[in-house]
Amino acid sequence: MPVSTGVRRRREGVMLRARPDNEEALEALQAHARLVIQSAARVLGSVSEAEDVAQDLAERLLRSPPRDVRHWPALLKTMAVNTAIDRLRRRREEPVSSEPATEQGPPDALDRALQAQVLRNALAQLSTRDAALYSLYYLADLRQADIARQLSMTPSAVGVALHRVRQRLTALVQAQLHTESNGEAS
Repeated sequence: MPVSTGVRRRREGVMLRARPDNEEALEALQAHARLVIQSAARVLGSVSEAEDVAQDLAERLLRSPPRDVRHWPALLKTMAVNTAIDRLRRRREEPVSSEPATEQGPPDALDRALQAQVLRNALAQLSTRDAALYSLYYLADLRQADIARQLSMTPSAVGVALHRVRQRLTALVQAQLHTESNGEAS
């Protein structure tokens, strides 16, 4: 997506125009697009949905670019993870098809896919802050100090919060697996 002052793009009836004050944000997104897509894909489990997240971020940056950004990669990674978590929550609210999966493949691949889906469902049940903490640390590979700066916390508070998030996530995953093993719909 080339960036210039006169760039126009129409989406859902909204005309967007890049201005000099938000070119920096779009250039940062363009420079770190791979990082954004990888971060979102780890949360969503889908590259095509992750690309949609990147597009959503570009539109958001066009509308209201952040000011005085110290570290664009950390900000963009956080924005991508949070947007991906929002998508997970919307997906969770949509009705799920009861048709059996038609994917063929080794049992290990199906087990990993099931584990990933259970984790995504559990993440969607956490608070936004807790889901962001978990995703930034475990899925986006940010250090606790970076997360602390991004979320205005101390590194030790991030460590404590991550411990509590892991406990809640473990309970949610176990409850979901228990429900599924009893044959109930989740």
